[in-house]
Amino acid sequence: MVLSAQAGGRVGVARDIFLLHPLLIMETKKLLKNLSSFNLKLRKESLLEISKLIKNGKIKKFEKLTPWLNLHLHTFHSFNYENWSPARVIFECWRRGLKYAGTVDFDTLAGLEETLSTGEILGILATGGFESRVLVEEWKDVVINSPNEPGIYYLCGKGFKRTLDADTEEGRFFLNLKKVAQARNREVVDKLNSFLGKVTVNYDIDVLPLTPSGNPTERHIIESYKRKSEQLIPNKSDTFWSEVLSVPVDSLREKEPAEFLETMRKVLIKSGGPGYIPPERESFPKFDDVVKIIKKAGGIPVGTWLDGTNKGEEDPNIFVSFLKDKGIEAMAIIPERNYNFPEGEEKEKKVLNFNRFMQACMDVKMPVVCGTELNKYGQPFVDDFSKPEISIYLNYFLDSASLFF
Repeated sequence: MVLSAQAGGRVGVARDIFLLHPLLIMETKKLLKNLSSFNLKLRKESLLEISKLIKNGKIKKFEKLTPWLNLHLHTFHSFNYENWSPARVIFECWRRGLKYAGTVDFDTLAGLEETLSTGEILGILATGGFESRVLVEEWKDVVINSPNEPGIYYLCGKGFKRTLDADTEEGRFFLNLKKVAQARNREVVDKLNSFLGKVTVNYDIDVLPLTPSGNPTERHIIESYKRKSEQLIPNKSDTFWSEVLSVPVDSLREKEPAEFLETMRKVLIKSGGPGYIPPERESFPKFDDVVKIIKKAGGIPVGTWLDGTNKGEEDPNIFVSFLKDKGIEAMAIIPERNYNFPEGEEKEKKVLNFNRFMQACMDVKMPVVCGTELNKYGQPFVDDFSKPEISIYLNYFLDSASLFF
């Protein structure tokens, strides 16, 4: 998404993002909606109009600025629970005053150019990347950070500076990633259609259109089944899902929409569910090959860490050293998974694991960046770095993030 306009001028701090004139409020709301249109041309035009409003002082940042970071934000090219585009995600980082912003999507770099262009226009340091699952042959019998799936590991590439030519080794690699992921998705839908019976979806008609780059995920599949049930059995969908999910209908109705969809995903698609596809190691790219491709494409190979509760992560010193020796240049974490729990044994254990992991990284000068994902309903837009569990690491996160720009 090549955009030439630049947002200039000083941007003041206001009580809200909009001035109070009703017509301006309506205009800006429309622009923000169009900023996540599946129509690329409309997104470009909306961003240029927004940049003009910023330049003229009519759109301003929030009063409470947070010079923090989020380098792990999914967009609508995989799944974003607000269905936001890369441009909208980076705009939201700008108006919150973040110092560093980064998008990431599963098995695709479709949002990279838009991320970089938006960052340039709004004057915020922004980077793009991808996330995928790979096979770690040395640990093929060990659960690392993909639950119940030995040898399977979440690996990222971040800090890319350019889009990829499809007619290159790295371009073909990403095309194949998407091909493999979508073949798996079609198999999931076939299995669920057979299991659910009266509520079936057509992958090409009901699922693919939910993302502009033809790269739907499990959460898109679940959303399509919920929508289809409301079309086919509008007055009985609650009863239908109550029976399928083994959840009392009254309890189901009390769930927030986000919780309902996550329950569907857990019961239907995750391990043990009727739509679950056991991982075939042959279908996952090998760790070393992906690291090589990331570097060739100009990115930075970034490892991930979940929470230290699986065997592969239980000794952070061994874990970090192993990854560093295999070419990993930074780590990415989702801090909330490690401290956002009620006081008790679980929180105590995970905070301890988190601190041990951070110390292991700092001991070998391994950079660590973080984010909140936004690919699960209800996740916060940015980590609250005023929380004592992570505030002590904020400067390390910021210093680490600077390496990507």
